[in-house]
Order: sequence, then C-alpha cells, then structure tokens
Amino acid sequence: MPNGTMVFLVFTGVITFAVLLQTIILLAVFVGAKQSERKVMEQVDRLREDIRPVLNAATDVLDLLNDVGPRVRAITKNVQTASERLRGQVDHIDSVVEDVTDKTRRQVTRIDGMVTDTLDGIARGTRTIQENVMAPLRQFGGWMNTIRNAMDMLRRGDRRSRSSDEDFI
Repeated sequence: MPNGTMVFLVFTGVITFAVLLQTIILLAVFVGAKQSERKVMEQVDRLREDIRPVLNAATDVLDLLNDVGPRVRAITKNVQTASERLRGQVDHIDSVVEDVTDKTRRQVTRIDGMVTDTLDGIARGTRTIQENVMAPLRQFGGWMNTIRNAMDMLRRGDRRSRSSDEDFI
C-alpha cells in the first residue's frame, strides 16, 4: 500500500495538472473572448458609421421640428381664432339675412294687399262706369239710332211722295 507521502504527491500532481488544465482552458476562453470582442467592436464601428448619417438626419429633423413646432402652434391658434371669428360673422350674416327676409316678406305681403286693393278698386270703378255711364250712353245711343231710323224713314217717305207726285205731273 502506498504510503501517505506518495498519496500526497499523486494528489498534489493531479491538483496541479487540474489547475494547469483549468488555466489553459481559461486562457483559451480569454483569447476567444478577445477575438469575439474585436469582431463585435468592428461590427459596432461599422454600424456606427452606417447609422451616423441617419442619426445626423434625425437630429436635423428634430431641430427642424423644434423650430417649426412653435410656428405650427401659432398657425393652429390663428386658424382657430379665424374660425371662431368667421363663425361669429356667419351667425351675424345669418341673422341679418333672416331680418331682411322677414322685412321683405312683410313688404311683399303689404304690396300684394295694396295691388289687390287697387285692382279691386279698378274693377269696381269699371263696373260703376259700365253701370252708371255706359248703360245710359247705350240707351242714349239706342234712342239716337231710333230717331235716325225714324228720320230716314220720313225722308224716304218724302221722296216717295215727291216721286209719286212727279209721276202725276
């Protein structure tokens, strides 16, 4: 059986070998990590170079938006104010148009009544003239025609009697 020193030496050798193997493995991991880090850093640098124009453009857009933002707010406020004023003016115009329409309607109704009354008066006047003036004139005309016819008959009668008298002479 081996003695305690030998076991100690074998155990120490195994531990030394394990520590040495672990160091080699850690060294390999370290070298691999360094290579990976270098590759990742190269990718990051390329990505930075590719993203830099986009970031510059985004910064320019943000600066533009910061400059335009107050202007847009002012324009929006002006449009709102103009819209409110326009709405007030439209309401005012609507009330004026309603008032004018009502007055016009009343005047048209009044004028219609006046025209109707005038036409009724003219019709009554025409009837009155026909009844009071034209009827007697017609009657007078009839009497005048009767007198004329009588006179014509008398004249014809005179001629007949003269022509009869001449026949005898």
